[in-house]
Formats: sequence, structure tokens, C-alpha cells
Amino acid sequence: MSKKIVIVGGSAAGMAAAGRSKRLSPDLDIHILETSKFISYNICSLPYYVSGEIPSQQSLIKHTPESLKQKYGIHAHTGCRALKILPWKRQLLYKDTDNRTQSSLDYDKLVLATGYKPHLPHLGKKVKGLFTVSRLEDGIGLVEALEASSTVVVVGAGYVGLMIAEALKKRGLSVTLLEQGDQVYPLVDVDMAQLIQTELEYNGIFIRLKHKVTNLETIGGKLKAFRVGRHYFDCDLGLVDIGVVPNIQLADESGIGLGISGGIAVNSQGKTNSPDIFAAGNCAETIHLVTGEPIVSTLATTAAKQGRVVGENLAGRRSEFDGTLETSIEKVFNLGVSRTGLTLHQALKHGYKATATKISTRDNSAPSPVSDRIHVKLVYTMSSGRLLGGQIIGPGDAAKRIDTLSVALTAGLNVRQLSQLDLAYAPPFSTLLDPIQIAANVALRKLRDD
Repeated sequence: MSKKIVIVGGSAAGMAAAGRSKRLSPDLDIHILETSKFISYNICSLPYYVSGEIPSQQSLIKHTPESLKQKYGIHAHTGCRALKILPWKRQLLYKDTDNRTQSSLDYDKLVLATGYKPHLPHLGKKVKGLFTVSRLEDGIGLVEALEASSTVVVVGAGYVGLMIAEALKKRGLSVTLLEQGDQVYPLVDVDMAQLIQTELEYNGIFIRLKHKVTNLETIGGKLKAFRVGRHYFDCDLGLVDIGVVPNIQLADESGIGLGISGGIAVNSQGKTNSPDIFAAGNCAETIHLVTGEPIVSTLATTAAKQGRVVGENLAGRRSEFDGTLETSIEKVFNLGVSRTGLTLHQALKHGYKATATKISTRDNSAPSPVSDRIHVKLVYTMSSGRLLGGQIIGPGDAAKRIDTLSVALTAGLNVRQLSQLDLAYAPPFSTLLDPIQIAANVALRKLRDD
């Protein structure tokens, strides 16, 4: 008799776990429960649907329940909310959100891939015209509301906030960006964030830092303005991106252990403290590869890798996930923005005796206008020069060089070793010494002078 696998969540981690386990053990009976009406879609491309660069929502969807069943033999139950786990019975209770009927699924192994939910401490009330973008339905609703709108306020200048601000500007809307902190994009250091802010303002985004929204103003249940102290920012639409929290309610209420990061505690195989229950993705802990501390990653790349590892363990293999550097990249109008490891601010906060080197140079040697400026920042220890993190901002694909720094961090290299890497050179692609190596050599001189 085939083993029955139940997976709660049909995004990156859940789909990776389902696909990998089914590929390795075709006899597994796999069932996915997803609250949304959609499954297996590309949430990272949602801003490009909002901007109109992706014309159809169907282009974001990789699989439907029908195609999963036909092609892979995986059963997907959409519009179904998991209610409670009964570990002693190996049973999951769930509700169909359409007809509100309650049902149950028995399992041999259970995977929690419940993801995250938007953090909305004082803005969580239902207001027409107020959006978050953590699900495909959110993006569809936002696009439908654009036709009757001309002004929008985006609250939060993080990863998603910047992408949606750009998307809405491309739609022709007037965009105001409110950020309670003293910089945009807190994933990088302040000096690098200034480059991003300049690009945003050059492209017509109106930015206000140190502006914490204290309330909403509505008329007839529809958003009219955001209030910051005594000031009001009128808008037709509002988009809130002030962070996310792991969706751990199901696990917590079922007695499954949580970690110090606030996510579901798992070991390197994705196992929880409850027998035959796994967790993966944006609801589960992992290890930061620089600090060694437990964190919850919000990245789809990390979620997919965690899900793949869980899938291999479901199929009887012994597989482990080492952790994450939180390597990420984003396009902000004409700039690529990337980072990995720790920022200088984070390194100092974690107690490292750290310093940083930042350089600005050409991104290639081509005798043509395609060459532009690239900004590289390395964070490293003052004693040994051990690399702790890096940030890169530049035109086009230049910021994809962050992958080199990610590999260097994983290998535990110091800045001297980084300067000696055998990196490829041709004028259309790089300078004779790659900008990363130029930064490493400047860091070496700084260490020797100190």
C-alpha cells in the first residue's frame, strides 16, 4: 500500500517537496492543500503583472490542479484551509472555503509549507482600496482597481514595496513612498540605499523617510488617506509592505514546537518535534551560514531548496539543508540591486569586529556606451579579513556578480583569497580585474594600513 503524503501549502516549498518526492517515489499518494484558488504560481513575477509587462495572470501559473493530477498524479485541493492537526491520529482537519464543509485527511507523513502572512499591526482592518501583495489574488485585485485610480501611496520601502512602486509608476500613476526608517531598502547599508533612493526619485517616485503611518482615513469604507502624525497623504489606492511574519498558527495550535526566530523549529532534514511532520519554506527555521543562528527566510529560493530536501526525505533518502546567506537581487528601474551575507550594520550588531570597503568603478572595459558604473561593498572582519557579506548595485546584469560573493562566503574565503580568484575577463563583460577583485584589493590595503 502506498504511503500518503499531505502537504499544507502550494507555493515554492510545498510544490518542491511534492515534485521531488513524487519523482523519486512515484508510488507516493501526494495531496496538497492550498487556501488560495491558485496553486504553483510565480509570486516573484507578480509586480511585472501589475506593471503590465506580463499581460495575463495565466502567465504566472505553472500548474493547475488538473495539470498536476494529469502529469504527475499529485492531488491538489485548492480553496481549502487547514484547521487542525491531530498528530496522535495522523489526521489533518480542513475546511472548504466555498461550501464551508469540514473534512479530514489521514496521512503517513505531513509537510507544513504554510509560508508567511503580511505584518499589519494597526492597518489590518478591511478597507476598500488597501492592498498587500502576498498572494496572486492580491495582484489581480490591485490590477482591477488601477483603472479607476491615479494616485497611490506605498507604505514600506522594502523588497516588495520598491517593486510595486516601480510597477505602479509604469502604469502611469502618481506614486508616493512612505518609509518609517531612515533609508529605503533596509537589506543594504545606508550608503548603498542612497543610490537606490536617487534612482527612484529620478524616475518620479516621491519618497518620505521617517514617516510612520499612524492611521487610515476612509470615506464610506474606502481608503482616502494615510495619516502620519498631523499630515495626511491622500490616495486612490494604498499598498502596504511593512514586513511579513511566518504563518505558524496551525503548527502552534497543534503543539508543534517553534524556534527562537518565531518560525517552526526543524532540524537540517526539515523534521519538526512531532513524529512524521516536516516543515519547509517561509514558515520554518533555517540557519544563517555566517552567524550560525536560526532565522526564518522570506526568499523563494530558500523555500524551494528546503522543500526539495524535505521531498527527498519523504521519499526515503537522507538529505540535509545547510542554511542560507539570504542572497537576493532586485531590479529598481535601471539598477540591479543585490546583497548576500551580512551588511555592516548587521555584522556590528552581531558582535563582529567588522569594517567595510566600498568602491565605484566601470563594470566593463568595452570602448562603447554600454560600460557604466558599478558599486561594490564588501563587509569583512578587521582581524583576518574574513568575508562576512557584500552588496552590489549596478546597471543591467552587473549586480548578478553577487553570486561570486555568495560562493566566496560559503567557502569561508577572506578578502585576500577573494582578490586571487581566477575570474574571466573580456572587455564587453568586465574590467581586467573584476570590480569584486578591485574592492578586495582596496580592502587588503585598508587591513595592512590598519
